[in-house]
Amino acid sequence: MIADKQIKETENSSVELSITLTAQSIEDAYTALLKKYAKDITIKGFRQGKAPFALIERKYGEMIREESTFNELEENLKVALEEVEDKYKPLAFSTPTLLNEESLTPFKPNTDLTYTVAYDVIPQFETPEYTNLELEAPTVEITDEDVNAEIETLRQQNAFVVSKEDAAAEGDIVTVDFTELDADGNETGAFNKKDAVITIGKTLNFFELDSDFIGMKAGETKTISKELAKDFADETYAGKTVSIKIEMKEVKFNDVPELDDDFAQDVNEEYKTVEDLKKATKAKLEEKAEQQLKDLKFQAIVDALVEKCPIVPPKSMIDAQADQQINNIARSNNMDMETFAKIFEMQGQTLDQLKETWAPSISKDINMGLIKEKIKDAENFEVSEEEIKEALGDTSSYKPEQLDYLKEMITDELKLQKVNDFLLEKNTFKESKKLSYTELMNGTVTE
Repeated sequence: MIADKQIKETENSSVELSITLTAQSIEDAYTALLKKYAKDITIKGFRQGKAPFALIERKYGEMIREESTFNELEENLKVALEEVEDKYKPLAFSTPTLLNEESLTPFKPNTDLTYTVAYDVIPQFETPEYTNLELEAPTVEITDEDVNAEIETLRQQNAFVVSKEDAAAEGDIVTVDFTELDADGNETGAFNKKDAVITIGKTLNFFELDSDFIGMKAGETKTISKELAKDFADETYAGKTVSIKIEMKEVKFNDVPELDDDFAQDVNEEYKTVEDLKKATKAKLEEKAEQQLKDLKFQAIVDALVEKCPIVPPKSMIDAQADQQINNIARSNNMDMETFAKIFEMQGQTLDQLKETWAPSISKDINMGLIKEKIKDAENFEVSEEEIKEALGDTSSYKPEQLDYLKEMITDELKLQKVNDFLLEKNTFKESKKLSYTELMNGTVTE
């Protein structure tokens, strides 16, 4: 039975919960376990279950008292954690740790016992002002050059690869064999590449061959001398001069369609002319730029709110988020965690070092997530039945109690999703700088 419990807040959203158990409850637990063991213990000279309690206590009492007391600690900890305020309940991934265990044992009979556990809790903080903030964000202007560049990309994507009889030139696609030769012109066997497909000027290859293919026709062979850089990727070749035999097997080029009305109609049957294509392309770029600017504006809000409310998340919270990210990356690459860890070790890095590198960014994400939760609760956004139904999709396979729980979870998530648009609507932005479309989309935002 719990006689008393006290909570002390410590650093980084951690607490220490001290619980005092009555001597009577400890002795009751001890006696109950002693009786249980007495039924099963066999002591020489006595039939099973018939040995005197005094003898059992003399031989096994300390061990039984330790087991029963620790069981009592664990059971009463569960009760105490159920009774504490919500803000003092442990995080799901933070297991309470018993402090100063060595000072508790050996347990003394007929004595109240006070023990303390430490664990992490959800950070507590005052919500910062989150509306009527005056912030800065860039703007962008979509130019004719941006539109033309996008259309040129479309032309390249719609190009046909066609064989050519003429010599290879910049931008052509060649299929080649190349191999390393020794001083006598014999193949070394150290490097031999067959049917390599290379776009001249764009594709990397082992010996950094590129302009070496220019001027060769299909069926031609030549041997070149190649001086490799001192910082060449493979140290065994760094700074050396190698002899390489090249066999040109095929030369192709991209037959890019003309920019005319026929091409516009091929892109989309709704376009009748090149002008229609240009207008639609500009509208598409404007839509993409608007979303990117929206993201930058929201990031400005995040930076401002996190600066106004510098929460220090507990380490267990950061570690849990980092572990989830690592698991996601491993799964996306079809790897188990052991293989994933070995790859990092081969690169001279451990997963713990990776998590440490991520910690500042994860901490910021956690802070903003906590702030958004408070804003969601404070604003109590409305969620319509139509929004819930759309998010739920087909519910025919769910039991009624499952569906109720799912609706509750989805409703909460939909409310959280409304926070971003709310913050963008309730704060104002002035132009910090004007970016080109390329700068905006490539993230090359400079001060």
